[in-house]
Amino acid sequence: MEVSITKISENGQIVIPSEIRKDAGIKPSTKFIVFNEGGNIMLKQIKKEALKEDMMLIEKIKKSEEQIKEGKFVKADASMSDEKIDDLLMA
Repeated sequence: MEVSITKISENGQIVIPSEIRKDAGIKPSTKFIVFNEGGNIMLKQIKKEALKEDMMLIEKIKKSEEQIKEGKFVKADASMSDEKIDDLLMA
């Protein structure tokens, strides 16, 4: 994983350092989804084939966070398949 420091311009623009762009395969005109989670800004590249899956994952995460706040949780075992864990979370 590459790590670098950058800063925001007066126009609100952020430069993604070249070594990060190269490592991530980011080219000009690449589109991103921008998330603000408690002041932590996250970028995720938009890839057509993964967009629907990404949006479903975001909804699952939101639902899980709500359930945790309500004191609801389930135990998952690392040996479980992804599908089994999803079934537990969506129950």
